[in-house]
Amino acid sequence: MDIKEFATEFLEQALITAESEVLSQEAAITRDIFDYVTDSSEAVDPVLCYYRSKGIKINAYDYDDDDDALSLFSTIPKLEANRLTVADSEVSDLFGKMLRFHKDVVAGKLQERIDESNEELFELMQIISEAANEIKTVRLFVLTNGRAGTDVLPQSFEIDGVFYEHQLWDIERLYQHDRMRAGKQKIEIDFLNTHNVRLKCLSIESISDTIDVYLTIIPGALLAKIYGQYRQTLLEKNVRTFLQFKAKVNKEIRTTIKDKPDLFLAYNNGISTTAEDVGIFTENGMTYINYIENLQIVNGGQTTASIFATSQEKDIDLSRVFVQMKVSVIRATDRMDDIVADISRYANSQTSIKDSDFSSNNPYHIAIENFSRSEWIPSRTGGRATSKWFYERTRGQYLDEQSRRQQGVEQKKFLIEYPKLNRFNKGELAKYEMSWLQHPYLVSRGAENNFKEFTKEIVKASKVDVSKKYYHQLIGKAILFKVIDKLVQKKSLGGYKANMVSYLIAFISSRTNKKLNLEQIWVDQDISENLRQVVDRLIPIVWRHITAPDKPGMNIGEWCKKQECWIKLKDKLVDIDPLLEDEIADNNLSDSNELISSSLTPQESAVIDEVMAIAPSTWFGLAKWAKDEEKLTPFDRKLSFNLGILVKKDKGLTIKQAKNGLRIMKSAKEQGFQIVE
Repeated sequence: MDIKEFATEFLEQALITAESEVLSQEAAITRDIFDYVTDSSEAVDPVLCYYRSKGIKINAYDYDDDDDALSLFSTIPKLEANRLTVADSEVSDLFGKMLRFHKDVVAGKLQERIDESNEELFELMQIISEAANEIKTVRLFVLTNGRAGTDVLPQSFEIDGVFYEHQLWDIERLYQHDRMRAGKQKIEIDFLNTHNVRLKCLSIESISDTIDVYLTIIPGALLAKIYGQYRQTLLEKNVRTFLQFKAKVNKEIRTTIKDKPDLFLAYNNGISTTAEDVGIFTENGMTYINYIENLQIVNGGQTTASIFATSQEKDIDLSRVFVQMKVSVIRATDRMDDIVADISRYANSQTSIKDSDFSSNNPYHIAIENFSRSEWIPSRTGGRATSKWFYERTRGQYLDEQSRRQQGVEQKKFLIEYPKLNRFNKGELAKYEMSWLQHPYLVSRGAENNFKEFTKEIVKASKVDVSKKYYHQLIGKAILFKVIDKLVQKKSLGGYKANMVSYLIAFISSRTNKKLNLEQIWVDQDISENLRQVVDRLIPIVWRHITAPDKPGMNIGEWCKKQECWIKLKDKLVDIDPLLEDEIADNNLSDSNELISSSLTPQESAVIDEVMAIAPSTWFGLAKWAKDEEKLTPFDRKLSFNLGILVKKDKGLTIKQAKNGLRIMKSAKEQGFQIVE
């Protein structure tokens, strides 16, 4: 398939995306380009937020608070396959419009002009305003399914401590990325013929049956040029990470390049790479590398990206910058993935790789992946099942699998079997589970931090049975999360949607004692109308709670990260328990319905048994007495009634409900309530 065929196919798929997901054609093209941008780790989790006015255009943004980095995206859509040329002026114009947007928001010039109903855009402006002092890198992306010039990228620059970087993703870059993902094109670097360079090396062969090792020194300018061509495709996909100038080491790399380039080799530890093959020759007793096939950087990505980014600045001279490079040639090709992963893990790290990138081979994740490839979604009509959910255990799996299918019919079959809407990755799985485990404050701390905590839960639950039932219920949580996300979005609240969704799920989990009928959600691939009404009723309650921190003036995002925020929401009096009765699974909750089984001490079990032994009529009577006599608080009156329902239906109680029940009973007796046998 040539680039012309790829461009036509890409446009056709984008138009299908637009129709199936009810998006504008421009938004669909943007979304489909994101598949490649995120697979290359150039972005984390972009959010669509269209806005256009005089001198400004924004299609999406991505904010990574772990790296203090903001990315802005603007798209040039091409809707005719035979008219794909993008003028240099169009690209330059969009870079300028994104830069103006960022500057205007920082200066407070746009806030009054933006309608709060544009929730994603309003949230972006809040992020820029509230994190103005934290954001150290702004990356401006022009996206297009057309063909742009290769020399239109402005130079990087720095203003008031903020580093501005520019990226262009056009159809040629997408095509190159697609071919590499499909294994149809490898990174082949011909140092001698392409770059007129040969690298002196120390060859250490035959020390192992699995690898040969070569040590060399590569010019910084050449390393920057190679990275500029291949970008993060050079970085082994299971360990590549979003690279910015937040880390101290990156700032020092940049400073050394600018101020002491001749000392860079002495100061820097170098990079570790792997390859499938190298071309070497000997001349006058000296060994040289003149060719490397399928080069992958497994350690030193920060060094490489920092050299490249700094090279884009004005008046930067890399002629005296050199980098030590270790090349491990994998001879045991059948064990390539495992060996590369081990080298990545054990290489002396200058900057830590994200924990989520090293967890892919955990048995838990492998089991989820296996079920996602074998469990068909129940057919609503009773006919043959046609689709499944797709779990990305490693980055870019979905795109890899799609690319490996033969273009045309086979790829369309893949998209039917694994619809884009049904894919999810490790970070999203962690959001589903940690929200359900009632840790919305951890989810609010960001994807990477939340995943670290989720990984701890997996370690603690080493004996968890990832059964078919568990997988079905996990997908039930995924569906619940996605539906609630859409319901919140429709409310146009003006930000904090991610926090809202997690807190809503945690609240429902708490009120149902984790006994929501997730299996039924799996069967229906949707939540019930009744549950939608419950969510609709909860949205304004949760919104008022998270936007009213205990301390006046406290940042809302920071408030959502505190456990206290969750505890106070969980204790709120909300009359939804009767509405949730029909949503409770008939059978008692099994361990497979949650990652970690709740363990009670004998004393706690005794407290629950004591409350369960009190007749439902007593709890109903207490609630009526309290209302008639104007005794107790409204919360305690309602809880008394709810306890009667739970005991009557033998639904089981949480330890907190039981303790509150005994407290209420004691207080009522002290105020004159008498139990009538």
